[in-house]
Amino acid sequence: MDPRDHAKELAAQKALEFIQDGMIVGLGSGSTATHFIKLLGARVQQGLRVRGIPSSKSSEALAKSLSIPIIDFQQTSTIDVTIDGADEIAPGLALIKGGGGALLREKIVASASKKFVVVADSSKIVQHLGKFPLPVEVIPMAAPLVAGKLSALNIRPRVRQQSSGGDYITDEGNLILDCDCGQILDPPALAAQIRAIVGVVEHGLFLNMAGLAIVSSETAISILNR
Repeated sequence: MDPRDHAKELAAQKALEFIQDGMIVGLGSGSTATHFIKLLGARVQQGLRVRGIPSSKSSEALAKSLSIPIIDFQQTSTIDVTIDGADEIAPGLALIKGGGGALLREKIVASASKKFVVVADSSKIVQHLGKFPLPVEVIPMAAPLVAGKLSALNIRPRVRQQSSGGDYITDEGNLILDCDCGQILDPPALAAQIRAIVGVVEHGLFLNMAGLAIVSSETAISILNR
């Protein structure tokens, strides 16, 4: 196993300690969250009783394949704990998320959670957000207008493409603008500026949401609190 992948699995394994029988669990998206869902599925098959609310179609399909019962917000308005990854983790547990394209559902699930636990390998730790491109989900019709407004903020947006060619389309049928922001020194201010642009559905700045982060290297696990 690749050393970084092994670190992700260690973090996901540690996250299982936050899961108790009878909980409603938010299921994140991405490589580290995938490790967690697989480990949770093994526990469910051993008798653990949980219900999951997934943050993407791919996470839902994986959970169902592992016999994790799936519900939605028609059945509950509160999630006990959500386990999800991050693309960058800065001091205060300020996050950039959305590299996998599921930032809207991920933020909805995280916002409904009593506890939001981030799982990541140590390469995701940064002093300032912004090296990783900031994803901004936009209504397709408005994408050129939003791109112009972002450019006026000295942000360089580009429409995300599929590896096979063509625009990447989110689970909700929207586009993603991946934005080169440079070093983000004031994430709350930037979040407010982006949110104010008509046509923006959501952005990948997750601020004051995560309660703690489980960060693993090849040899050690650290717990970071907000």
